[in-house]
Amino acid sequence: MGYAFAIENEYDLEYNLLPNKIHKNDVVTLEVYNMHGSQVSLDKIRDLKVESLDKSIIEIIDFEKIHSYKTLIKLKAYAEGETILYVFTEGSKLLEIPVKVYGNNLPKNISLDLFPDVFEIDQNNQGILSLLLTDENGVVTRADKDYLIKLGASKSGVITFSDSTAIISKGEFETMQTFTVNKKGLVTITAKSDDLESSKLLTVDESADREIQIFIIPEDISSSNTSSGHLIAQLFSNGKLTKATKDITVFYEIESSTDSETVNTSSDVNTINPNGYFQIQKGQTYGHELFSIQKGETDSYTLTATTQDPLMIVEETFETIDVELYGHEQIKFEPLSVLSDGSRQLIGVLYLEDENGHPVTADRDIVVPFTTSDKTISIENSIIKKGFESALVFGNMGYFVPTNSDIAPNIPNSEVVTLDVDGFDDDSVSLKTHVSTDHFLKGELHWIAVYMESSDGLFQIPNYLKIDVSDSDIFVVDKEHIMKYPYFTIIPIMAVDSGDEDLVINAGEFETSISLSSVSSKPDSLSLDHSDRLFNGVKDTFVLQILDSSGFPVQINEDINVKIFSSDSSILDFPKSVTIPKKSSFTLFDLEPTSSGTLDVSFVSEGLPILTEEIVVEEITPTIQITSADIVEEGDSFIVSILAKQNGVPLQNAPVIWELEGGITTISDEQTGPTGEAIASIISTSDESVKILASIDGPIQSAFASKIIKVNSTSVEMIQESDDSFKKPDVAGFDPILVMVPAALVGMIFYMKRKSK
Repeated sequence: MGYAFAIENEYDLEYNLLPNKIHKNDVVTLEVYNMHGSQVSLDKIRDLKVESLDKSIIEIIDFEKIHSYKTLIKLKAYAEGETILYVFTEGSKLLEIPVKVYGNNLPKNISLDLFPDVFEIDQNNQGILSLLLTDENGVVTRADKDYLIKLGASKSGVITFSDSTAIISKGEFETMQTFTVNKKGLVTITAKSDDLESSKLLTVDESADREIQIFIIPEDISSSNTSSGHLIAQLFSNGKLTKATKDITVFYEIESSTDSETVNTSSDVNTINPNGYFQIQKGQTYGHELFSIQKGETDSYTLTATTQDPLMIVEETFETIDVELYGHEQIKFEPLSVLSDGSRQLIGVLYLEDENGHPVTADRDIVVPFTTSDKTISIENSIIKKGFESALVFGNMGYFVPTNSDIAPNIPNSEVVTLDVDGFDDDSVSLKTHVSTDHFLKGELHWIAVYMESSDGLFQIPNYLKIDVSDSDIFVVDKEHIMKYPYFTIIPIMAVDSGDEDLVINAGEFETSISLSSVSSKPDSLSLDHSDRLFNGVKDTFVLQILDSSGFPVQINEDINVKIFSSDSSILDFPKSVTIPKKSSFTLFDLEPTSSGTLDVSFVSEGLPILTEEIVVEEITPTIQITSADIVEEGDSFIVSILAKQNGVPLQNAPVIWELEGGITTISDEQTGPTGEAIASIISTSDESVKILASIDGPIQSAFASKIIKVNSTSVEMIQESDDSFKKPDVAGFDPILVMVPAALVGMIFYMKRKSK
């Protein structure tokens, strides 16, 4: 329903399009009529003109003028698409009617989806590429043939597809594959198949600036036969510990302050390692190397470490002391920065020293357990073996930064150490979903991606978290084919029925939801279209249409019989059944209400939901109000006016018949004006009363009213009775001398009699 404002007489143009949803090759009806405010005007529109903006989509093929007050225009839909119908009359404002013609749900577009579409090269480098076929409405549709789709990128080397060609076979609608990003770049990904093409922008950001930090533990190393030092390299980004995205080789050289004794001696066990290399392996935050010291030397040394990516040179110094002390009492713990990513981490080094800070060699195996303040932290027991000064300590911080990171070696006189833990706390991480389309096809397998996100982007899903999807009567998870990736999980879902539903997804204490809709291109529901306002005695067109689950018209391959049940056939007598013919989406039938009132009507067809509509039929009998003086003097001239309305709207241009007894007209209106009024100037010729009868001939029904005016009377008396001397119109024996007579039946009989002359 739509309207536009007209200039003349403050009337609006309004329309019905039957059916409201048009399919290619349909012949449909456009009904145009006048409105006055909220009331329907029953005056027909004159000289109506209709033009189509695009006649290749829809065109006017005929005008019909058989309706009581509407102008009916036949339209033919030739092709799917959108256009505008222009409706206008002389002196009126243009009415623009948007029209959409639906097609046969054939593929018209390729929908290309990339998840994610923004990467940081030092984090996740794997994604999912999905290709969907959609119709002209953007709704997923099945392939009418095999579609060979070629994938391309505007820059080489940025992305690697699993396969540069993809096939969506006839009857299918989607294909999916993984891809890998390799380096920084802004690249356009394209998917082409014949005349169908789609593209998406993919962004791969450069890794944040990284740096290597070097630690030598302990700082003072004994130069005894079995002494050694720990060389540890850790990778940082923006001041926080981060994982290597590839193996990073750390080269090092050691020089003494005297620059003399860094060469091999006569015994291999008494030599220093003057140079070497080790790696921070991909996926790790640290690398470790154990180096030995030349026996009997007391000196200061400088260790220089270099890396190529990131390009860095780092120096650290340490001391060697020519002592050989043995014991097990004073144990020190030197912590390192650690990452809460759920993996085993190097968290520090245990070593022995005496009260003077000199290194001490263990005189027996020393097992050191740890106490933690947070249950999410687990520290492995560490062993300083007999004859050695130190040992590495490993642990796991869990997947989220603990609320309390204090730990302590479980030994006498130990000190509490607060670990520097990098990562995210659980309040800063959320569970999310991604779908290539939230409109699933009934009977087909689709997928959703479940992932976690922090303020820095994708967050690696903890291994211990199990992803659960709420039970549904529409969407069923295929648990056998769930695919897990480091940063997301692909969950296949079968749409077993049509409808909408919210699915709740849980992963431990995390929860999210997703709204999905399942649609079917098969017949799914019935729809009834008709005028918003129905009137007693006025024939109107009804359209029963069949729609798919998306609400689009469906052209069916066989006749569909629909049974009709009405609650009151005395108001509107529907047929017992109608048939929607094959190769069409609707059927039309005309009905004429026989009385006003409200009824319910139900439409029942096998395999489809029952459609029940409430229908209201209004009364439109005209009313007339006569206004004049109640007492006049004999021979005086006086004015009489009438106000005619139909359906609450002033009745314009209706012929008026004035009949008088006891008076004559000097001038009178022959029809009602724009306000529904007409006037007459009358001179009384009787010394008793002037009897006035005014009748109108409306566009659908007629009505009349009368009034008796006293002449030379001293009191006011309104008379509402018949007078045999008054010449009345012959209306099937009815007495028409009434004030404001509604009398629909009388009016209709009078109307029919006049029209038959």
